[in-house]
Amino acid sequence: MLINQPIKLKVSDKRDLISVFLLLNCLLIGAALFSPYPVLLTWLVMVLSGAGWLAYTLKFSKINNVELILVIFAYGRVRLESNRGESFEGFLDGQQWCNHSLAVLRIFNGETTRSLVICSAKQQGADNFRRLNMWLRQGLCDNTRARRVLVLPRSSGLE
Repeated sequence: MLINQPIKLKVSDKRDLISVFLLLNCLLIGAALFSPYPVLLTWLVMVLSGAGWLAYTLKFSKINNVELILVIFAYGRVRLESNRGESFEGFLDGQQWCNHSLAVLRIFNGETTRSLVICSAKQQGADNFRRLNMWLRQGLCDNTRARRVLVLPRSSGLE
């Protein structure tokens, strides 16, 4: 596992997190049933869950499937590539976290900040996710704003 080799990871989308949202809604209904006003709060949770599911369904029925691949280079430089040929380059923001099955990364390019969710179960091999976990725990991707230095080419004569 060399530090200078990039890590390629598949980015999760909202469809991968449906089970988490369903579990959260079940817990909310359970909490509403044990509250002082069980009928009112259970009805409110069910209406809000239904509205969220309706918005989710309407939003994703009109969007083409886009597969995103995140390439992380040493010291926090990243490139986000889509299956449509588009790319987005930037740096890790330094406010990311990772555990054995999930990582949340923030990418900053000077103008916008994007948050990405990476699930270990969605990856082709577990080695790249383990490397990401190790890089984040050792702090190799922290404080990337301080490491962004203008690198002049060797032929410029300013060395």
